[in-house]
Amino acid sequence: MIFQWIVVLIVISADQFTKYLVSTRMVLWESIPVVKGLVNLFYVRNTGVGFSLLAFKNDFVEYLTLAIIGGIIIFSFLWKEKSLFFRLSVGLLIGGSLSNNAISRPIFGYVVDFIQIGWWPVFNVADSCVVAGAIGLGIYFLRRSYGGKSQINHHQS
Repeated sequence: MIFQWIVVLIVISADQFTKYLVSTRMVLWESIPVVKGLVNLFYVRNTGVGFSLLAFKNDFVEYLTLAIIGGIIIFSFLWKEKSLFFRLSVGLLIGGSLSNNAISRPIFGYVVDFIQIGWWPVFNVADSCVVAGAIGLGIYFLRRSYGGKSQINHHQS
């Protein structure tokens, strides 16, 4: 389980550091092309949840997301799985959620978003980690439900 909490700390550190760099080195609404026509650094402030949903509903968003994060943390303690894949996925999910919803949003009233890829809404490191963690957990539970775990872990050459 310690691995999971190391992942949480790495995610929070990386997310907060990149948000700090963007907010101190770019002007709000500034866009810097990284790969012309595909990837930009685009500094925006998001007062809602992912993709600016529920913008300006800060109390509701904070309470809801903190309750969900609390549930995920409790689940991570109760679920006795020791696999690194599971713990990595949970660590990514918790770290990204805490960085956006327990640090950035309550302190600043918004989340700094700055990664823009094509037509996709602008996001940040924490958002990426939440999505990667959720996909990882989905894969973990699908494999577990369909017997993939036993086939993979007990495969003999």
